[in-house]
Amino acid sequence: MKYSPLLAVAVSAMFIVGCDDDDEPTTQLQAVHASPDAPLANVLIDNQSLWSSVDYAQASGYSAVNQGQTSVQVDVQLPGDAVATVIPQSQFDLTGDLDYTVMVVGDADGSNNPVEALVVTRPAEGTATSSTLDVQVVHAATGVGDVNLYVTGPSDPLGAPLGTLGYKDFTDVLNIPAGQYRVRLETVSGNAIAFDSGEITLPAGSELTIAAVPRADSNSASPVKLMVMDGSGSSLIYDMAETAEVRVGHLVDGAPTVDVFVNSAASADFADLMFKDITMFKDLAVGTYDLDIFADGTTTNALIDADGVAVFAGMDYSIYAVGTVSPLNLEPLVVPENRRPVATSAVLNIMHAAANPIAASVDIYLTENVGIAGSTPALSDVKFKDYANGIYVAAGSYFVTITVAGQPSVVAIDSAPATLADGVVYQVVAIDDSAGTGFKLIVSDTTD
Repeated sequence: MKYSPLLAVAVSAMFIVGCDDDDEPTTQLQAVHASPDAPLANVLIDNQSLWSSVDYAQASGYSAVNQGQTSVQVDVQLPGDAVATVIPQSQFDLTGDLDYTVMVVGDADGSNNPVEALVVTRPAEGTATSSTLDVQVVHAATGVGDVNLYVTGPSDPLGAPLGTLGYKDFTDVLNIPAGQYRVRLETVSGNAIAFDSGEITLPAGSELTIAAVPRADSNSASPVKLMVMDGSGSSLIYDMAETAEVRVGHLVDGAPTVDVFVNSAASADFADLMFKDITMFKDLAVGTYDLDIFADGTTTNALIDADGVAVFAGMDYSIYAVGTVSPLNLEPLVVPENRRPVATSAVLNIMHAAANPIAASVDIYLTENVGIAGSTPALSDVKFKDYANGIYVAAGSYFVTITVAGQPSVVAIDSAPATLADGVVYQVVAIDDSAGTGFKLIVSDTTD
């Protein structure tokens, strides 16, 4: 899948600055963002920025830091260049005998638990071999009660739990044979299976930390997902019943009402779409699909034939029909959506779907007053089909103005009002609209 260059403003990159002194003994430390409604995080070690822009459910991997008395501070990013300290400078006495995982856990809005640092330790010398692995399990899911942990063969019954974990508890490091496993979490209250990984592979020689963190999704098979940390980064395991969520939008000015066929079958969820219609998000099983878009009531001469559209567990997608009818040039545009709200600001996702060559590249302004005199674009040189996800904006009333790139006097959309609130994700799509003003913004609340 092709990601827009604009994602540089939103996709979290972890910049390692390095704060150890070659003359000092070191130990290993990694940072993990596990607060579901907190913004991107910056981690400072001994007053130096070791990692920045760590996104939710990501781990930095281990980096060397000095042993002994070490301070850890966590800031979160606010609109503009502002930050807020959520974990004040805290002192830890680090030893070379242990590796450290510092997890930012809790709720930024304070709904269940305060944001705090959870420090998980494990022996620096592992015991994994060519046929075994070391694994440690952490309950880092705020708002989720005590759970029984089961790690079994893929088709084995539950048997006896490995242990019971409350919020912020973690197991000792377990050395187990490499192979195929199934991880299940059972609520102590009610004895319901809260998570089922299905069959997963745990490879030999690995030193893994597996953390249950909040799923952060309003429509999910499980309240948690698993972060698997191998010391260099992290990956996610979703409940085996997890789906993707997909919506479809008709953004082609002048094209007829359409029906969407999924793997040659008509979809009731994506039928009778008129120009400017964008559906609600719908569950779609993980897999690869062939999508055909026909003029309403027909099943031949597809306006768009898109083969091999892959969707993955836990991901959200918008699939837009974009292009022009004169000349005929229609295509599908698949956009992965960031729908995770943060407590400290509004989140803005922007999509350029106006195929008119007059606005092939645009500048986007967000101002508190009508007009853009003296203002700098919030986003510059945004090209047709580019998108930017995860832009933090302070709550308030604004005006959106879109001009031809580098030409502020050539206005495509003039001071369209927008009111934004903290804890809400807004999708803004710019389209052609010859029946209206020539260009138009479609703004929707896509908060998950």
